[in-house]
Amino acid sequence: MGVAESVSAVSIYLSQPLLIMAGFRAFYESDAAPQPGGEIFLSPEESRHLCGSLRAKTGDAVSVFDLDGMVWECRISKADQKRAALEALAPVKAEAPKAKVHIAQCLPKGKTFDDIIRQSVEVGASGIFPLMSEHSQVRLDEKDALKKHEKWRTQVVEAVKQSANFSGYGLAPAQTFKDFMANLPNFDLKLVASLQEGTQPILKPLRERGENAKSICVLVGPEGDLSESEYSMAKDAGFLPCTLGANVMKCETAALFSLSAICAYLNAK
Repeated sequence: MGVAESVSAVSIYLSQPLLIMAGFRAFYESDAAPQPGGEIFLSPEESRHLCGSLRAKTGDAVSVFDLDGMVWECRISKADQKRAALEALAPVKAEAPKAKVHIAQCLPKGKTFDDIIRQSVEVGASGIFPLMSEHSQVRLDEKDALKKHEKWRTQVVEAVKQSANFSGYGLAPAQTFKDFMANLPNFDLKLVASLQEGTQPILKPLRERGENAKSICVLVGPEGDLSESEYSMAKDAGFLPCTLGANVMKCETAALFSLSAICAYLNAK
C-alpha cells in the first residue's frame, strides 16, 4: 500500500496532516526535546528495526514520534543498525482528535489483549486501562504487572508505527476493577458494553451527550462478562449501559466494535 492509500485508510478515523506520513517511522523517547538541525540517536532496537529490517538508508526521511504526541520530521544522517543518527528537521503538530477516547478493558486470557491494544491504536483511541475484574482469568502481581506493561508498551509503539496515530496514547498500569472505579478519571461521557436487559444502542448516548464531549471512556468486560456487582458499580460511577447489537461478541470484538462506533460518530460530526 502506497502513501496515498495509507492516508486514505487512516483518514476515516484520524485527521493527521499529510506531512507526517513519511515512508519510515521510528520511536524516540528522551527528556530533551529535539532541536531543529540537531542530531538524535535511536535506541539499538529502533536502529536495528529501521536500518536492518526496513533497510532504511542515509538520507531517507523518517517521522520520529513518542507516545505523548511529539512528532518530528527527520532525515537519516547515519544508517547504523546499532545506533542510527537522525537530523531533526522540524516539529510537526499532530492534529488532536475531536475527543479523546479511552477503553477500560477487563483482561482476557492469552494474547487477546495484545490484539485489543493494536486495534485500539489503529482505530484512533487515545489510551487504554487494563483491568482485573471478578471474572478475569488473568491475575497479575506487582512483578508480573510490570513485565506485562513493558510488553504492552512495545505493542503500542508498533501499532503507532503501523497506523500513524501520532496524537498520543496512554497505557495505564494494570489495576483491579475496584481501584479503577475508586480513582476514575473525569471523563465527559462514560459507556459500558452491556449484556443486561434495558440497555440502549451505543449510538443513542453518543447522539444525546457526545456532541460536546472532549473525553469518552468505554468499559468492556472479560470472557464471562462483568459481574452484577461490577455492573452496579459502573452504573453508580456514571457509566451508561449500551448494547452492541443482537449478537453476543467476544471481548476483543466488543472492544473493536465500541471504539469503531465512537470514532466513526466523532468523525461524522
